[in-house]
Amino acid sequence: MRRLVLITIAAALAAIVAPRGAAADSILSTVLSRGAIRIAIVTGNAPWVFVDANGELQGYDIEIAKLLAKALGVTIDFVRTDTAGRVAQLQTHKADVTVATFTPTLDRMKTVSFTDPYVIDGLQVMVSGKRDDLNSIQDFKPGAKIGLARGSTAAQAVAKYIPQATVVEFPSTADLAQAIESGQADGTASNNGLVAATVEQGGGKFKALPELMGIEDDAIGLPQGDFVWWQWLNQFVRQINNDGTNYELYVKWFKHEPPSFVKKAPPQ
Repeated sequence: MRRLVLITIAAALAAIVAPRGAAADSILSTVLSRGAIRIAIVTGNAPWVFVDANGELQGYDIEIAKLLAKALGVTIDFVRTDTAGRVAQLQTHKADVTVATFTPTLDRMKTVSFTDPYVIDGLQVMVSGKRDDLNSIQDFKPGAKIGLARGSTAAQAVAKYIPQATVVEFPSTADLAQAIESGQADGTASNNGLVAATVEQGGGKFKALPELMGIEDDAIGLPQGDFVWWQWLNQFVRQINNDGTNYELYVKWFKHEPPSFVKKAPPQ
């Protein structure tokens, strides 16, 4: 009987101590102790992330990142990377999270983890404003070149919706407009937010084709194997999606209604 009591007490202590140990080993406790969170971002992707005339980072994802740091009570160290580098920054623990139009896929989730989505985007094709022959994705001839950022999820959509085209990869989303202007690509495919911003700022240099080639979730990425960190981040995403904070940011940067899971602030 005494032995049974001792075993029961030991099991109870283990149940109490294990979660505390797990929390102590979490990135969450590391970030709080450090007083700063390292957030990987991809620039040249307006209105998500871009550098303004004063050299300051701006955009929707930057504001999401600032909300995250504020909720933690820490400062931000931004880690600039490219589209393909988002996974590596998490795998090597050079970043604590990635906030960069990062879409969860089964392949990516073999090596990194994701929160629930905080927004969605659609994949859209952009072409030169001078191309009167291109007014729909159906207008591309066999062998046409579609430029993509290296490491994006767009290749599968292009293969499905524009199978007659050839994919040409470029280092980052910031290179896509130049690819059209230089003739390296007949068109490019990227998120519709970036396409809209580039067309608006281009003064007629570019135009967007009307079709959206699928809708993708965007979530916060994090290293695998840290349940405490994932749980905290996921609750952060749920909170901003439900309390009206994300709703206001989305309308500010994209000028239209967000997806239905992003709620307005409840009535006062």
